[in-house]
Amino acid sequence: MRNGDAKCLKTKHYTFDTGPLLLYFGEDQHVKKLLDEIRFGKANGSTCELNLFELYYKTCEKLGRETARVRELSIRRYGLSIVSPDESLSRLAGELKCKHRGKLSLVDAYVLAVAIVERATLVTCDSRVSELNLVPIRLLEPL
Repeated sequence: MRNGDAKCLKTKHYTFDTGPLLLYFGEDQHVKKLLDEIRFGKANGSTCELNLFELYYKTCEKLGRETARVRELSIRRYGLSIVSPDESLSRLAGELKCKHRGKLSLVDAYVLAVAIVERATLVTCDSRVSELNLVPIRLLEPL
């Protein structure tokens, strides 16, 4: 393998916060493009189980349980890796939440921890998270 070939082996990796997942169902083309990269094997993607909880309850509040369930299942089947909290992820999320009091929700701390562990670009609509400069960020405009 030549030196330049190592760069070709690196695959993009995106970790999705809840906001962009909600935007996807609002037919946001930026999010659709990123998710299509994952679906067609051009990138890897992940989210945290807690983000699916947040997607479900925010959708349920506005559009009802049936729509919430359909959307949650749709994301689960899209090809994203769904990361469940474990001891090490919980400790990292706790450290982030402690260090950045008032700037991170519990769910944000977990999804940020996932992005750190997976060395991914965090796709978010939350400018407070992007201001921390802890991981590469793709900041999208919320609905």
